[in-house]
Amino acid sequence: MQRRTFRCQRCSASTIAVIMFVIAVASGERMFAAPPAVQVDAILEAKFKRVEGAETGGASIYPGATSTWSDHSVGSPTIDFDGHVWRMWFVGMSMTDDPGIPYGFEERIGLATSTDGVRWKIANEGRSVLDFGAKGKFDDAGLSHPFVLRVGDQYMMWYGGIDGRSGKDVGVEPAHVRVEQIGLATSKDGVHWTRANNGDPVLSIGSKGTIDSIQATGCHVIKRGDQFVMWYGAYNGTHTIGLATSQDGIHWQKGNGGQSLPGLHGPKQLGPSVYFDASRYVMFYNTIRKTSNGGTQWTLYAATSADGIQWKPALDNKPVLGPAPPGNFGSADGKTGNNHAVHPTKMIVRGDRVRIWYGAEGSKPLPGRRYAASAIGLMEGRITP
Repeated sequence: MQRRTFRCQRCSASTIAVIMFVIAVASGERMFAAPPAVQVDAILEAKFKRVEGAETGGASIYPGATSTWSDHSVGSPTIDFDGHVWRMWFVGMSMTDDPGIPYGFEERIGLATSTDGVRWKIANEGRSVLDFGAKGKFDDAGLSHPFVLRVGDQYMMWYGGIDGRSGKDVGVEPAHVRVEQIGLATSKDGVHWTRANNGDPVLSIGSKGTIDSIQATGCHVIKRGDQFVMWYGAYNGTHTIGLATSQDGIHWQKGNGGQSLPGLHGPKQLGPSVYFDASRYVMFYNTIRKTSNGGTQWTLYAATSADGIQWKPALDNKPVLGPAPPGNFGSADGKTGNNHAVHPTKMIVRGDRVRIWYGAEGSKPLPGRRYAASAIGLMEGRITP
């Protein structure tokens, strides 16, 4: 497995991203800026197109040449909109020679803000907002795949933690793929975060022979009534999607008998993003698609479900987003880059528009770089009455 920026085959890059609808809960818990309710069919009928961003190649956020932590690539965006300000947390990557850092990239989580969702400014004076965990903790070698949900008066961030171990260290093949487990941090302002659960993972990898024996990461969480529901990326040599539930967001129970969710398109899946209209679910997720040049791309597909467990492919098994135009930041062609549109954010519905941010990979390295950069872009679909 090559050290390519945000290659989903090693699941380093991602959260997936992702789409979500928060419904007011019967417990009376205060919820903020819930998007207008639309039905799953309206989501599926929306034709998604790229929205030109202000950065290189039409990106919303592009790696910063002057940054010390996100100068090589950015990806795995997660979005919150409070009715006034758009907030995007994302992973920033920088190359390192530290042998304790898997794949040669340090990964941290940063924050950007926007008033229109198109033009963004890095917050916290350009610094990351969540850095490596304490030595000996599950995230002391890097952070990946954040997913942020606003609950009550705080933000909850589930994220992938990297401790430097790989498959060989836990006795599972492939030996070189890094271990990732899910942790939780909370914040009042989105900038200053406190790790929950004493800094330990809230969803750990499983034992040998389970679907998540190397990685449990790249999740999407909704609050359904008084219960949290999580769809997450599971990896044991093959990427699939698992399910877990929790009453508090900290203590999770893996569902569906610990098995991968059935009915999704493709030989492998990751980057789940789930929208619930109070009666039906739609999932946008990544799977591998063969390209005309003989390569492969991680591409967005859709599926629907009545219970969030049993899924059925949607859109006639066609990708959610079409090919990138010439010069686009996501020009990966399947051979010189594999990420077409990966780890989408939750879906934000505003009026007659549906917005999703996603990661994508270029086809050429920048001067002085080893690999093509990954960046973050916006796609938008119009909902018809």
